[in-house]
Amino acid sequence: MPIQLFRIDDRLIHGQVVIGWVNHLHSKEIILCDDSVWENEWEKELYLSVIPETIKARVLNTDHMVDLLLTDYDLSRTIIVANSPFTIESLIERKIPISEINIGGIHFKEGRNKYLPYLYLSEEEVSSFRRCYEAGVKFSCQDMPENKKIPLEKILNLN
Repeated sequence: MPIQLFRIDDRLIHGQVVIGWVNHLHSKEIILCDDSVWENEWEKELYLSVIPETIKARVLNTDHMVDLLLTDYDLSRTIIVANSPFTIESLIERKIPISEINIGGIHFKEGRNKYLPYLYLSEEEVSSFRRCYEAGVKFSCQDMPENKKIPLEKILNLN
């Protein structure tokens, strides 16, 4: 079953996801896939607390995400959020087929270069995106549903 939206956003769950994307897509569930959040109960509770009670939500580590993606669980109304291309790369290395990823925001941090107002990448992140792209993943940059999709391969000259 296809995933409704698989998103990379270094802020993980916040207003753009909860209000913008969930409302636009009429999603029923949000899954946050992040090993460090999984290990921190306080952080896990914080992220889950911003999601309305009408939306099912959970935090999984990469191993549990792999297990879920290998089942026939219905993800057609589910948004999955990860914080970096490294998580996507880890899933691909475990033979999880991923066809399309939305990039919602990777923000300024020392050592990153600006590509879009909401997309700053380090050389390591660019290399990770390149490896994912070469494995067949298509990336589109789009912070909000009403904004235009911009193919990452054009921004990073991946072709």
